[in-house]
Amino acid sequence: ARFARVAAQGVAQRRERLAGLERLRQTLGYTETLKRGYAVVRAGPGVVTTRAEAAGHARLEVEFSDGKLGVLAEGGPARVKRGGGKDEPGQGSLF
Repeated sequence: ARFARVAAQGVAQRRERLAGLERLRQTLGYTETLKRGYAVVRAGPGVVTTRAEAAGHARLEVEFSDGKLGVLAEGGPARVKRGGGKDEPGQGSLF
């Protein structure tokens, strides 16, 4: 009787530990990351992690939490908007 009780407790502890490890595995998986608003970019079978890698491919696939989307890569760096001739008011003289 004592052995059966100790064995049952051991099995219960191992099940709890295994359930905890499964929860941890799920939070570390990339699908949970997608649910937090991130996306995975792929080119062919590989994951794209830099802009330079993406620029080397015409077609990319972006995976979101609710599905995948095919996109076309456009080259060139993002353009910086510059002020168009308007003088912005400064602080002026304090004296």
